[in-house]
Amino acid sequence: MPVHGLNARQWGLVAIVAAGPFVLAFLLGAAAPELLAPVLGTPLGGLSWLVATGLGILGGALFARILAALQRPRIQKSPTLRRVGTLGGAGAVVSLCIVPAVMLLLAGPALATSLAREPLPAPQNLRSLRSNALELLGQARRVLPHRLPLSQLLLPGPR
Repeated sequence: MPVHGLNARQWGLVAIVAAGPFVLAFLLGAAAPELLAPVLGTPLGGLSWLVATGLGILGGALFARILAALQRPRIQKSPTLRRVGTLGGAGAVVSLCIVPAVMLLLAGPALATSLAREPLPAPQNLRSLRSNALELLGQARRVLPHRLPLSQLLLPGPR
């Protein structure tokens, strides 16, 4: 059945589901303005909230499709089937879309903040290419002195 067979109350439920993560993001920003700095200031924080909003819209579309499927005459005749279908559809939408969206809303700023605080590990023992080559050549000269006559010319040290 097409999705346009929904009544106004059902479209209201779809709108609530679809706008849920966006409204939650707005309320989180109003309640804790320090959350907005990592969201607006880092790509990871902003992307997490964008994906969360997209998941909310996807959840709304999925819920609309489930409600449209519940409009079949056989399901409409049975109040039990209608109730089970509505609760099962809402549970599926909440578990697949809304819960991950809320987790992204909360984890995105925290992850962006923790990544911004931790400095990248500095590479240890940075040496030039020439010093590495000379060291390797010296090791080869000590192991195989008779096969590397050129190494005696290049490397200073005991002969």
